[in-house]
Amino acid sequence: MTLKPRVFLEFLRTSLWVVPMGLVLGMMMLGQFLLWVDGRAEIDVKMMEGAGIDGARGMFQAVAGGMLTLAGVVFSMTLVVLSQATAQYSPRVLRNFLGDRVNQTVLGVFLGIFVYCLVVLRGLGEDGSTLPVLTVLVGLAMSLLGVVFLVYFIHHIARSLQVENIVASIHDETAPVIDRLYPEAQAEGDEAAREDVPAFGAGDPVILARSSGYIQDVDVARLERLACRLDTVIELPHRVGGFVSEGMALVRIKGPVEPDEDAASDVHSSFTLGRQRTIQQDPSFGLRQLVDVAMKALSPGVNDTTTAVLVVDRLSALVRRLCQRRMPARLREVDGVLRLVVARPDFEDYLGLAFDQIRQWGANNPAVLGRMLEVIAQLLPITHCSSRRELLHEHARRIITAGGHAINEECDLAWLRQCYQRVPPV
Repeated sequence: MTLKPRVFLEFLRTSLWVVPMGLVLGMMMLGQFLLWVDGRAEIDVKMMEGAGIDGARGMFQAVAGGMLTLAGVVFSMTLVVLSQATAQYSPRVLRNFLGDRVNQTVLGVFLGIFVYCLVVLRGLGEDGSTLPVLTVLVGLAMSLLGVVFLVYFIHHIARSLQVENIVASIHDETAPVIDRLYPEAQAEGDEAAREDVPAFGAGDPVILARSSGYIQDVDVARLERLACRLDTVIELPHRVGGFVSEGMALVRIKGPVEPDEDAASDVHSSFTLGRQRTIQQDPSFGLRQLVDVAMKALSPGVNDTTTAVLVVDRLSALVRRLCQRRMPARLREVDGVLRLVVARPDFEDYLGLAFDQIRQWGANNPAVLGRMLEVIAQLLPITHCSSRRELLHEHARRIITAGGHAINEECDLAWLRQCYQRVPPV
């Protein structure tokens, strides 16, 4: 399998070490550069009059020790936040905390200032040497900058644990992916065409996966070129985000065409498998994270109705986008000839992912069910496809049925029925 550039960039973005190591290297080079400048130019600053090498050495030693201690505090606080987010919300939200630029930058700043002090201490020279004024001034400014970053980091950690910010960050990451994958708006009366998917027989050639993992990326254009070269139809039976075990069919090839080693290499190079799902080609992973937070909130041990309602609000914004977008066809043609049959989620899959499990876990919660009915009532007027409107009505029917079976208080049921009556007809 080949690691695609966008998958590699996502790996770097969600790695806690990349930004800190970059800042450490940058501070190291900055220290060397400033020592070089001070060695070749005499810089006279009035506020530094009377300062000597011994005083500068003491300052850098104190700053280095303090910054290393602060780096340890930042790392410890980050681990505490990760542990709490896993226990209270969902393990799937960890990648958002690991990819938090503030956490990465603050850790890198403290470690970078520590390394800068070490580099400068090595280059200060003997007590009678000329004081590198510019280097000392920059070091003093960095120590003050470290204090500012510490105060901001404490503020940021407190805000990052607020559930409103967690679900908002998941929404803000998922919405652009939906816009990129489904750029075409669905016009009034535009219905999804019926697709006659060709049947693939048991004797059709297959190319097997060489390893196990989640499909993170698929190069569809490369597979189209391969299908044209082989003059055949290739089926992708697994969606992006699906799990593939070693030895499972990665693609199926229609007809008597026997794929050669080059064809197998092209197929394996078109897929990227990893240990976890990524969101770059898989907006359903964003919906999955939000639903997990809601399910945790609705669990008997937590019973946090407000958090579940917050999640439903964010899900409504994402489903609203999906209601207005045209889904790409499963059948892909090149020059009018069918070349690919692609597995992909449709609107029904997204709607079921967003609503089904929350309805099941919150069946006895009138506030959550009522909010879901309100969301459906808001989505129907902006949904142009009749089949999608029928799906929305079907989910409204499921919600009122679940509430009728699980809610015992008649006043709660009466209010829920009022919410259902406000759902516009098909």
